[in-house]
Amino acid sequence: MKLWFTNLCVLVLLWPSWLCAAELSVLHIAKPRASDDPAYLYFSGLLQKALEKGAKGRAVPQLVITIEMAEDRMVRELRADRIIDIFWLGGSKERARNLLMVPVPLERGLVGYRQFIIRKERIAEFDAIKTLADLAKFKACHGAQWGDTEILRAAHLPLVISVNYESLFKQLAAGRCDYFPRGIHQGKVEVSSRAAAFPDLIVYEPLMLHYTFATYFYVHPKNHALAQWLQDGLEKMIDDGELIAYMQEQEHTRHAFPLSGAEPKRFLTLPNSNLPALSDEKNPRYWFQSSDFVVQDSASSPAQN
Repeated sequence: MKLWFTNLCVLVLLWPSWLCAAELSVLHIAKPRASDDPAYLYFSGLLQKALEKGAKGRAVPQLVITIEMAEDRMVRELRADRIIDIFWLGGSKERARNLLMVPVPLERGLVGYRQFIIRKERIAEFDAIKTLADLAKFKACHGAQWGDTEILRAAHLPLVISVNYESLFKQLAAGRCDYFPRGIHQGKVEVSSRAAAFPDLIVYEPLMLHYTFATYFYVHPKNHALAQWLQDGLEKMIDDGELIAYMQEQEHTRHAFPLSGAEPKRFLTLPNSNLPALSDEKNPRYWFQSSDFVVQDSASSPAQN
């Protein structure tokens, strides 16, 4: 039976890739927005590790880079089983309906803990923000197709949006928007790498905005074999402590550790009604919790960081 099925995969080349998931030799992924993009290197590296960890004796597919595309197009191509076989995207109910989501958060929800990139001269104004109503007086720069854009809109926070990631820094520096909310592991790296072009941008640390949000792997809706392969690999990485270790060493995430070092003076929280049903956000096996960002005294149990 296995030989027959393998031969069928070879002969019927135009059949969808999910029919031959167990025999895949390559997996196609989108091209990065920059060759040294730390986020891309993090997620593509994690994909490789999850494939290796969950292989169970199977040959690990080679990752093949295709073309650069915006997130909405990624969803369309994945759903149509064209160009790409898998990618990582912010979680939403709509994406979970249209694609098959691997239900393991890839950064343990770190991306939902947000600090603001602002212009230096605005520090006093942001010091005065105590409530969400105060924050709503300012305009946020944000990606037009990012998975958390609707979370901010639902909270009635004004947005200046763009499909071009780099243009958001330009718009912030030019004063077209007031702040750029970034994951606590992202902002400092982004500001540092653009210091020459935008010397007046800083990360404002006393305030943290939190909403439950995560990035997941997505595949074609019928590619259950690949989804299970990846879930098995990620679960094994969690069991072995490899996911946390990977986060602590990768350029994309290592700056967030120790988590308690980012303890904010003020904490604002937004609800996320668009969270995929399988998120399990209260489970510390998969998610960092707000308490992990608080310095604990000797009588308290240590936060996982």
